[in-house]
Amino acid sequence: MCGRFFLTSPPSDVGDLFDLALRENFPPRYNIAPSQPIAVIRQNDSPVRDARQREFALVRWGFIPGWARGEHLQRVSAKPLINARSETVDEKPTFRSAYKRRRCLVPANGFYEWRAGADGKQPFAIQRPDAGLIAFAAIWETANDPDGGEIDTAAILTTASGPDLRGLHAREPVVIAREHFALWLEADERDTGLLSGLMAPAPAGTWDYYPVSKAVNSPRQDGPDMIAPLAA
Repeated sequence: MCGRFFLTSPPSDVGDLFDLALRENFPPRYNIAPSQPIAVIRQNDSPVRDARQREFALVRWGFIPGWARGEHLQRVSAKPLINARSETVDEKPTFRSAYKRRRCLVPANGFYEWRAGADGKQPFAIQRPDAGLIAFAAIWETANDPDGGEIDTAAILTTASGPDLRGLHAREPVVIAREHFALWLEADERDTGLLSGLMAPAPAGTWDYYPVSKAVNSPRQDGPDMIAPLAA
């Protein structure tokens, strides 16, 4: 799964990766947690397909299906659906409509996973060898919040871990390569069969990981110390 991640690149780098002129000036974030706002890149909602363009948006990390009401709405709001399994995202009633029509990309520089040890669960920071930007596959939905308003929410897609991470965790986020951004964002519900090949584990050499401070366990903690390698 992916339960925490970090985005430390400046807005100019994010704009360059996604071919988007960003006017937003967001700060680096080193410990992004569920229920917090996250940056996504998506297609705008123009009713004319050929007029749709990429846009930057902030959404809540924790997916709520648009049809959720009553007790179900209370339940998914209290326990956010932060991840969706790529193997079943096109089948689950909670996610399938968003997968067909509302896919997005989440810019990140890396994420965290935990491994059990003698002293409890040890967090590890995971990133590319060059610490560069990546794009997680995600879905989004405009849903009702418990107070009766509307809110945009998102979930990050995961897949079985590839060769780099099998010794650390069973799942990893799906990463979409830059050359496939247009397909991921623009394919309509008739073309979703073309997307299955994009949701594979990362090949060997994609990830480096190393232990970091347990301070990252608290969503109130942030700053460069979160991704600093743990002293021996």
